[in-house]
Amino acid sequence: MTEQTFSDPIAQGYYRQGESEISTTQSADDVLQKADAFARQDSRTNLMQAACYYLAAAHFLENRDPAKSAHSYHQAGRQLQQVDQFIHAARAFLQAGTWAEQAARAEVPGSTQQHLQHAAVRAYSRANHCFAEAGELDESESAYLKERDARVAWAKMQGKHPLALLAWKTTSRYGTSIPRWTAWILGTIGLFSLLYEIFFRIQWLQPMYNTNPSAWIPFWSGLYYAINVTSSLALVEYQPTHPIAQAIVMLNVIAGYLFLGIGIGFVGQFIKNR
Repeated sequence: MTEQTFSDPIAQGYYRQGESEISTTQSADDVLQKADAFARQDSRTNLMQAACYYLAAAHFLENRDPAKSAHSYHQAGRQLQQVDQFIHAARAFLQAGTWAEQAARAEVPGSTQQHLQHAAVRAYSRANHCFAEAGELDESESAYLKERDARVAWAKMQGKHPLALLAWKTTSRYGTSIPRWTAWILGTIGLFSLLYEIFFRIQWLQPMYNTNPSAWIPFWSGLYYAINVTSSLALVEYQPTHPIAQAIVMLNVIAGYLFLGIGIGFVGQFIKNR
């Protein structure tokens, strides 16, 4: 990471002071102890100095001790958030997540690795909220995506199989990509319409009892059937008679509800951002 720059000359001076002390001793321990002491104070000045010292130490520790660097970045973010420096706080949390993930990848599987990955999840989540608080919605969305990817990695480290998260990522980038969601809907409807056309031709779809169905129009009726089942409108005049056809219809209904849920998520994200 590049060195921190602050528009406030006093904050920049604190950061340079921390760097100077670290450069003299080639150790971040003393600076971190001073940062801890400043952080215990309530004044805005002390909190800002603590944040700058944490940042200087974190920058020094990046390639020396990624786990400790991540913790220092996280502490810096907390102090910066308290003094309403949301952009700087968000960037510190983002770095905390990045270095926590790097430290987790270098660890052997176990509780320490899981702890570091969970720290990355929390850091990205805080970055997301700080960017949103500052009105940086594109940056907020980027941090949100990093958080979700970190959650998937964390689940895998715990021996879990986050199929729902992976499906959400694949179909809509965790509810952030309308074009991808639309493409999946169109592809799903196209696939099921082809299957229904085949089922009709091999007589696995039959007219419903006590109805006088309209004639089956090649391909068009299959598309009509797929759209109705996907949207759960049930405006169909044919029913599946073979178990395989029935299973495909059930999968189609499940896919429809899945896409509906993602669509509701888009609305929720839009309302949140507004």
